[in-house]
Amino acid sequence: MAISNLVTSPHCVCYINSVPLARVCGLNFNVESPRKALHGVDILEPVDLVPTSLSIHGTLQLYRLGQDGGAEAAGLIGTWKSITREKYASMYVLDRRTDTILVQVDKMCVTSQSWHVAPKSFVMGTIAFTGFGYGNGAE
Repeated sequence: MAISNLVTSPHCVCYINSVPLARVCGLNFNVESPRKALHGVDILEPVDLVPTSLSIHGTLQLYRLGQDGGAEAAGLIGTWKSITREKYASMYVLDRRTDTILVQVDKMCVTSQSWHVAPKSFVMGTIAFTGFGYGNGAE
């Protein structure tokens, strides 16, 4: 029986500022590497496509635990009193089975957070982030 090389979610763990965040139940991310057309003088079609800024955007889905402090206590966003002194956070998702990094963001910041409180269910949150200085283990 062959061992599959497919990465499965139960084997992945999310680390925020080098601390495992076990309550993360989902991660979506989009890496953008846009190109801009470079036009010459008196030429209608572009001469070349040049890279512009690289960025990563995504969302983390997580469970809210009793007295855990939410995204602020996890170090993802500053508290109301310390928002002006907020620093970047780092995040990486590791496949524990093969010890490979799926995605790593060195400088990320939270752009929004929303929480869903449903009767007879779990309190779930979605944290949107953006960042730069990322990798996917291919380096």
